[in-house]
Amino acid sequence: MCARPFAFPAPNLRTVALGVVLLGGASMAQPDPRIAYLARQLGTASDPRVRAQAALTLGTTDAPGALGPLCIALGDPVPLVRAAVARSLPELHDLGALDCLVAHAGDSAPDSQGEIRRALALLRKVKERTPTVDVWVDAVRDPSTPPLGDVLCSEARAHLVKRLAWAGARSDAVESEPKRAAPSTPSYLLQPTLLRVEGGALVLAGVCLTWPGKQILGEVRVTGRGGTPRDLVRALVPRLVQDATSTFEWDLTP
Repeated sequence: MCARPFAFPAPNLRTVALGVVLLGGASMAQPDPRIAYLARQLGTASDPRVRAQAALTLGTTDAPGALGPLCIALGDPVPLVRAAVARSLPELHDLGALDCLVAHAGDSAPDSQGEIRRALALLRKVKERTPTVDVWVDAVRDPSTPPLGDVLCSEARAHLVKRLAWAGARSDAVESEPKRAAPSTPSYLLQPTLLRVEGGALVLAGVCLTWPGKQILGEVRVTGRGGTPRDLVRALVPRLVQDATSTFEWDLTP
C-alpha cells in the first residue's frame, strides 16, 4: 500500500539523476497483460519450443507474477521446456525460486537436470551469504496527482526488497524488521517515493536514514520516461539500489 505523500528532502541532500527510455503503454490498474499472456503460452501452447521461449521471456521480466507460472512449468513433460524454465528462474532475482527448484532436483533428463543444478547452485550461493548490512524498506510514498496507485507502490516496494536481498543485504518491509536491543550489522531505513512528473516521466527516489536512529543521510533519485509506470519501476529499481549502495557506502557482497 502507498504511504501518505511527503515533500522531497531539502536540496542539500545528495541526488543522483538517471534517464531511462523504455517502450510500452498500459494502465497500472490491471495486472500486467504481458505476464498473463506469457504464462498462458507457457502453460498451454502445444509446441514445446513456444513454451520454452515463453519461459525464457518470463525470466527477463523480473516481474513478481512470473515466479508462479515458471515454478509450475518445472513439471512440463518436455525436458527442453524444463531446462528453459530452470535457466530463467535465477533471472527473476527472487530467492523464492529455491523451493520449486529443490522440489524438482531429481529431474532425470540430463539437459533439464543440469540447468536445475546450476540454478540451485547460484540461488544457494546468494541465500547463504552472511549479510553485512541491513536495509529495511518503508512504504512507498505516492504524491502524484492523480495517484499512481497501491498496485504500483506495492510492486515497487517488493522489487526494492528483492533487489536489496539479491545484492547482499538483509532486507524486508520495515515492519518485518526484527526487534533487537542493537543491530548486529549496520542498519538503514530506505524511504522510497514514486512521483509522476511533467512529460509523463517517473521519478523513483530513496531517502536513506540510519536505523533505528533515523538520522537522514541523504537521497538518491532516478528518472525514467517513455514506458509504462510498471516497466519504468522495473528498470529504475536496480539503478536506485546501485546508486544508493555507492552513495551511502553500503557494504554489499553480491
